[in-house]
Amino acid sequence: MDNPTTLLVAIMYVTIVATGLVNLLMTLSDIVAARRKTDPLHTGWIVILLLAYLGFFWETTAILDIEGWDFLSFLCFISGPIALLFATNLITASADPDEGKMLDEYYFEQSARFFLLLALVQAWIVGLDTIFAAIGFMTWLTVFTGLLFVVLMLSKNYRIHVGGLVIVGLAFVFRTILLTV
Repeated sequence: MDNPTTLLVAIMYVTIVATGLVNLLMTLSDIVAARRKTDPLHTGWIVILLLAYLGFFWETTAILDIEGWDFLSFLCFISGPIALLFATNLITASADPDEGKMLDEYYFEQSARFFLLLALVQAWIVGLDTIFAAIGFMTWLTVFTGLLFVVLMLSKNYRIHVGGLVIVGLAFVFRTILLTV
């Protein structure tokens, strides 16, 4: 990597990813220390996001092989991590205790925007796969996950959301296994 522009893109990418990662870790720290109460479903999505951030962070080295950046490609490239950061800020925000809302009610109040942002992240990943001609099984798994996020965005059924969490968790485990084999 001899291109300083590539280094600048990588620094911005890592900064956005690290910001989201720190936000999630601090939220999980508060949950573990019992300073914050969340619904188990809500906590499950926080853990899933943590796994997503670790995956994004691990992929940083791929940026170093890309040459010929311009401002538009830079904006397109960091739009996925930005959408993930916005989703993170939605899911890590605490319910206002003065409003007296139940934890699951607060979760569903945030869920439509949260899952819309996650679906946009999946579309971003599919777009990158298309641009870099890397369409394969993982791309189709990403499409499936994005469609599942759309279903979750439209649903207010607790069981459907639990099922979605389990399916997305299994997809992450499956993806990790395939990438390490």
